[in-house]
Amino acid sequence: MNTTYNLFNLITMTFNSHLFSLFSSVNSIHFSSVNSINLISIILSNIYIENTTLEEMIIHFSIIPIKVYANSDLFKKDIIEDNKNQAGVYQFINLLTNECYIGSSINLSKRLQQYFQYSYISSPDRGNSKIYSSILKYGYSNFSLNILEYCDKTDAISREQFYIDTIKPQLNILPTAGNSLGYKHTEDSLSKMSFLKKDRYLGTNNPFYGKSHSDEVRLLQKQRSLARSKSPNAKSVILTDSNHKIIQEFKSMIALSLYLKADRAKLAQHRESGELFRGLYYIKPLNK
Repeated sequence: MNTTYNLFNLITMTFNSHLFSLFSSVNSIHFSSVNSINLISIILSNIYIENTTLEEMIIHFSIIPIKVYANSDLFKKDIIEDNKNQAGVYQFINLLTNECYIGSSINLSKRLQQYFQYSYISSPDRGNSKIYSSILKYGYSNFSLNILEYCDKTDAISREQFYIDTIKPQLNILPTAGNSLGYKHTEDSLSKMSFLKKDRYLGTNNPFYGKSHSDEVRLLQKQRSLARSKSPNAKSVILTDSNHKIIQEFKSMIALSLYLKADRAKLAQHRESGELFRGLYYIKPLNK
């Protein structure tokens, strides 16, 4: 009985101490219409995890964010303005499910702004992201945002790792900060990304669809490509006809691709294989 009483007193005192530290140490807390239940949820999200030991709970109590935005939707402008030119670690908390996400950035303002771009978080290019899916499902108003700390740019990843190890965020897919090791896109995501990339600029989706360059523009493009200074890594090539008669020398594969209006990778394949391109041309490396 005494053990239970002492444990209860310890937790109560620690919680009261944490509340006092929170309000006295946090640089800024943005409230508006957030009620006390939501506020407690924000605090408890860093404290309670199922099957957490007392020692781990006390460590969680010691985490005091330097900024708290109780409603990420209402304080979007403040979030972006307050964190300009700052590197650090942030935490999104779902106020309905009490799940959270830990991230870091060397440019917090720019990174956090991406979360508020619907086209960004809803794009298949983002993969199977739990935090994006959660925001899309529950809405920004049901998420609070904590800035856990500001730090040097070189320390951002290591500090993120500390908070991931300590808080054990449910919405982080990867256990290692700044590392995609072990993460695989779903087949559905891969299919969508492939479809979007392949068809994004084809047919009527291409702003140049149904149009063509004039002869003057084509000549100008050709002259510019030939006059362009050669990159140190560029490989000069010779274009010949099917009878190996030299047509023209090109400083790079880029210049050749512009001349033939062909894909550079495809041209490189024919250069390496020695096969006729379009049944008309040989592409030969120029060895000087």
